[in-house]
Amino acid sequence: KEKEKEKDGPVDPDEEKRKEKKLELKAKFNQGYDSEDKYANDLTMYDDIKQEFNKQKELNRAEFLEMDEEERTQMEGFLPGVYIRFILKDVPCEFIRYFDPHFPVLLGALLPNEDTLTFLQARVKKHRWFERILKNNDPLIISLGWRRFQTRPMYSMKDTTGRLRMLKYTPQHMHCLATFYGPVTPPNTGFCAFQSMDKSQSTFRIAATGVVVELNESFQIVKKLKLVGYPFKIFKNSAFIKGMFNSALEIAKFQGAAIKTVSGIRGQIKKSVQAGPEGTFRATFEDKILASDIVFLRAWYPTEPAKFYYPVTSLLLKEKGTWEGMKPTGRLRAERGLKARVEKDSLYREIERVPKNFKKLVIPKQLRAELPFGSKPKQIKKKNPNSYTAKRAVVLQPEERKVKDLISTLHLLQKSRTQAKTENQKIRSEKRLKSKLEEEKKRSSDIKTSIKRKFLEDAISNKKKARLE
Repeated sequence: KEKEKEKDGPVDPDEEKRKEKKLELKAKFNQGYDSEDKYANDLTMYDDIKQEFNKQKELNRAEFLEMDEEERTQMEGFLPGVYIRFILKDVPCEFIRYFDPHFPVLLGALLPNEDTLTFLQARVKKHRWFERILKNNDPLIISLGWRRFQTRPMYSMKDTTGRLRMLKYTPQHMHCLATFYGPVTPPNTGFCAFQSMDKSQSTFRIAATGVVVELNESFQIVKKLKLVGYPFKIFKNSAFIKGMFNSALEIAKFQGAAIKTVSGIRGQIKKSVQAGPEGTFRATFEDKILASDIVFLRAWYPTEPAKFYYPVTSLLLKEKGTWEGMKPTGRLRAERGLKARVEKDSLYREIERVPKNFKKLVIPKQLRAELPFGSKPKQIKKKNPNSYTAKRAVVLQPEERKVKDLISTLHLLQKSRTQAKTENQKIRSEKRLKSKLEEEKKRSSDIKTSIKRKFLEDAISNKKKARLE
């Protein structure tokens, strides 16, 4: 090497320093891999905390080794695996009277703020094995954290504008929002819901599953409300509308709201007027409306969830699986043999539409004179069948009679030709259909024979294999 260096020339001291640095970095990199345990130096934060915890544990053990058990419990607390006696206050007598050791009691601690009740909003989905969809405001038993309680959830969906729109039923295969009254629970807490706690239920019992999203003292859930009005007086671009409101106070509340007619003309509510019945208001529109138009106002009506919270007290009963809370309306109707209430406004009615006779289009004489000939109305008067021209006898000349006979014979020939052509076409189409049906029958019979032949060949080959074995 020294000879090679001498041949190359003098050595650069900076280059030697760079080589030494590279060797040091390589040695540091290989230090963790050259040892017997590859992962000896790869300690995570969790390992550091665990080591500190173990050290503290050893120090505590050494410190409390010479103390009595009572002093040690006062200083350190109860150790795991130690029997503890609790004194429970304000326990109902039924809990002790109907105590069953087959049902173990779990003791848990609650934070001070978890005793208060508030409205919870959860993301819920109907369980796919549950046979029915869930109805709005029907009672539901929810198992959430340490508690089981019955409540009446209100289902809703959030639209693109952020509005919570009330749903009458839960979607079949989608999530929706459920708002119910219950204890304060931290978000992202999962829960499951049941319709009844009856053990004799043969079908799948879990009705829905969900997770708590938000909690608040009130949630604004709205449902769609459509108000209908009818024109009372019509002007050029404005009209008096009646039948939509009952008083001037209601009109003042909806002043400036957008309205629309059945024909699609948009408008706006202005002010109440004295003319007409009470609740009549003036509205402006984009165009003149008709007297037969119906005016609609699309509004949103706020609804509040029910403040209903009833804890499940099944441990206070002799038979634990017979607890019953509030029953849904459908079940009550079935038990009592009652039919669903029929509202007249909800029934479908036959629409009777009166035929309208519109006036004929009348074009002024001045405008008609300026129109081109193609656009001018051709006012041809109807012929009177009882007129002189209809009744008079027309005597034809011999040449005219010949021309008339010739035209009639030509019309007859054309009619006979077209008739023969249609008949021939019909015969050809029938023949084509017959040939197609025969081909299909032949094809199906060929397929059947080929399948039979294949199965026979397979059976023969299987027999031969069996004999050889």
